[in-house]
Amino acid sequence: MILIIATSLIFEVDPSLANPDDLKSDAVLAAAREQYAKDRSGPLAVLPVTMSYVPTSQCIATDKLSAILDSLPDPPTPNAPQTLAANLAALRRRRFADRATQLGHVEFLFELGNWNTAFQPVEGKKYGSILQILQYPFSTGSTHLNPAQPTGPPTIDPGYLSGAGAADLAVAAGAARFAERIGATAPLAGGIVRAQVWPPPEEVESEEAMRQWVRANLTTDWHPVGTCAMGGWAGKEGGVVDARLRVYGVQGLRVVDASVMPLQISAHLQATVYAIAEKGAAMVLEDVECEGGSG
Repeated sequence: MILIIATSLIFEVDPSLANPDDLKSDAVLAAAREQYAKDRSGPLAVLPVTMSYVPTSQCIATDKLSAILDSLPDPPTPNAPQTLAANLAALRRRRFADRATQLGHVEFLFELGNWNTAFQPVEGKKYGSILQILQYPFSTGSTHLNPAQPTGPPTIDPGYLSGAGAADLAVAAGAARFAERIGATAPLAGGIVRAQVWPPPEEVESEEAMRQWVRANLTTDWHPVGTCAMGGWAGKEGGVVDARLRVYGVQGLRVVDASVMPLQISAHLQATVYAIAEKGAAMVLEDVECEGGSG
């Protein structure tokens, strides 16, 4: 299982702006629901966010990027049999090291409203958030059924900052510094943004202090993928489904959703899941025709 991980900086913003936090008022929420039910308009019909996917080379200094890369485990020997986790770690390492691809490694998302549950808002003030979301984290978790209770909830370990995932701490801290710069730059600064309030700038002046803040505030930004990852050349030793989305060793069963994706992408998942569904449907029809209706 691979989750994108995130932190969110909080800023005091112009109190005259309509803010999603206004919906925490029962009266405002009731009015918004009534308006939406009437004509599908109003605050419940708005997604007021701006976002950008930025390569690490644009938001973290070159010397720090080199240090992060040097801290990662050596890549596996080419063509040597590897586990799915090792193969994915090698692919993430190559993507991280390849400046030429300009992949959006970090999503920066600005939205009015307080996204950080650790921050305690001051009554009468309004807030906005800048999220820094790592799209290709080295942290790799797992999801397993409990053999003792196979029908019960699965055991989920996100694996944050463990193993090679220790590199995510440095990336997240660097991304948070870049978010500070975004919040301190016009047109946000002096317009929408009044001041950064979380973390308080004076409390994260050193790099170590920022890393400690990241540790305390790191969370998932959902978008889970990879629980039924495509095995690729390694076949059933490297994944759950083959190139036609068929589950290895189970006749007549396919998985057609984001879980077949072995890695995150530099975008939100919905459009890609639609594409997987369209391709999966086409493959089912092709296989039915080729196999004389056996599916």
